[in-house]
Amino acid sequence: MVTEFRLGLALDGVGWHPAAWQASAVTEPAALFGGEYWAGWGRAGAEAGIGFITLEDGLTAQTEQFGAAPADPAARVRGRLDPVVTAAVLLSASTVGEVVVTRNVTHTGPFPIATQLASLAAIGPGRVAWRPQVSANARDAVVVGGTPTPELRPEDVHVPARIARRLRDLFRDAETHVRTVRDLWSTFPAGALGSGDEFWRPDRIGTTPGPLNVPVFATPPVVTLAHHALEPYRLAAAVADRVLLTPTGDHPLPRVLAAFRTVEGLTPDATPTEAYADIAVVLGDTDEHAHARLARLDREAGAPWTTDTGIFTGSPAGLAEVLTRWRDEHGLAGVRLRPAVLPEDAGRILRDVVPLLAG
Repeated sequence: MVTEFRLGLALDGVGWHPAAWQASAVTEPAALFGGEYWAGWGRAGAEAGIGFITLEDGLTAQTEQFGAAPADPAARVRGRLDPVVTAAVLLSASTVGEVVVTRNVTHTGPFPIATQLASLAAIGPGRVAWRPQVSANARDAVVVGGTPTPELRPEDVHVPARIARRLRDLFRDAETHVRTVRDLWSTFPAGALGSGDEFWRPDRIGTTPGPLNVPVFATPPVVTLAHHALEPYRLAAAVADRVLLTPTGDHPLPRVLAAFRTVEGLTPDATPTEAYADIAVVLGDTDEHAHARLARLDREAGAPWTTDTGIFTGSPAGLAEVLTRWRDEHGLAGVRLRPAVLPEDAGRILRDVVPLLAG
């Protein structure tokens, strides 16, 4: 049994459901691009005792269907604050235990990412983690002017094996990318800083080309999101400290966890990886209330909500029961919850679910 079970809150705009904007109490789009909105969630998470908060990255505007152009401009708020900027706000304005920063590694070089994460670690030593993200959207390459990447069709998105097969080379590039970033972090550790008349201590600088121009006060752990397929599992086993697994009705947690551990055991030089579950949630006062909420959201969106992971729909007590069972029976280190709508679902997580898991 795991003695500490960490609960994470995945923040993205006003929620993960495509119709979240129509249902949210947030009415001003500008609020999502200001620091107070994010600082408020950081303070709320810290007060509730949440284990970590995750922030998303994206090079193109959000769409209703993967790979398509944005549809009705009034249907949702498009765009995001840069997750590094948002993380700096959360770390500075709250005492939240950890901020997991997603960063695209397909179209971003290792040196900028190493510098950005080291800078955040200087703001909040020991409170920063990094989620390297493989770009699965060919439109990203068009935006940045980079090398074209394999194109996923909408029907591929919910079939992890197709994703892995089409993006195999990108996952392998991501492994090299993560190792390079870690090498860069080793070139300028905090102990290399000088004192008095010394600016730094050259004998403590690493040998990797660089050195990094920002001291690393605490090396951020690496967190990967791994859908149930060989390539993302291999990437997680090879370079991640934690992995977010995506159980669904067709691929329940025991099966995906066993599959990941098998891949981990076959991966050369793999180190033990903490396993987390990653699920979307729609919460209500009762199970019936939650299902009614989801039905309304789906009507607003014009289609049932489908995601890359499972969707829990029910009461906070029911969710806490599921998570407790996963912890006790399968030894999960924690879970990341994606709230359908902010503030409603995130508020219920902080107010109702966290105390039930702590009790």
